Amino acid sequence: MERQITCTGLVLVVSLLAAGCAGAGKDNTPVLDFQQAQAVWQAHGIDSYEVTVWQTCFCPPDLLQPMRVTVREGTVIDVEGLEQPINHPDILDPRRLTIDGLLGVIDKARHSAETLVAEYDQRYGFPVRLEVDGSPFIADDEFSYRLSDFQPF
Repeated sequence: MERQITCTGLVLVVSLLAAGCAGAGKDNTPVLDFQQAQAVWQAHGIDSYEVTVWQTCFCPPDLLQPMRVTVREGTVIDVEGLEQPINHPDILDPRRLTIDGLLGVIDKARHSAETLVAEYDQRYGFPVRLEVDGSPFIADDEFSYRLSDFQPF
């Protein structure tokens, strides 16, 4: 009998916890897909911000470091290497350093890339992780981005 009470009590606790999680609210619903993320990003109307960007690509080592990117009115105005100076700024694609630009990359890759992995910030909808491989038969066409430390202004 004691064992049944313990199990019944456990079932009750688990049920209450599950109900509490289910009622957490729509604001905690994770952003799962591109269209939802893009809508969240656009709804915020942010065009000036700073963000740390790590890119992985077939490019010089100075571009494979965390970079602090400052965007004002949708345009990159500054890129600073956080580990060493950036010696090849002319190789950087400023469109891929803005959130709107990366959302454009994702939109294009959704229709053409062999592999696309994207995760989105739950509050603002921008991509926090992006991995793209255009074709498994082409060497060095893969690239990835990770974004963190987002600060709108």
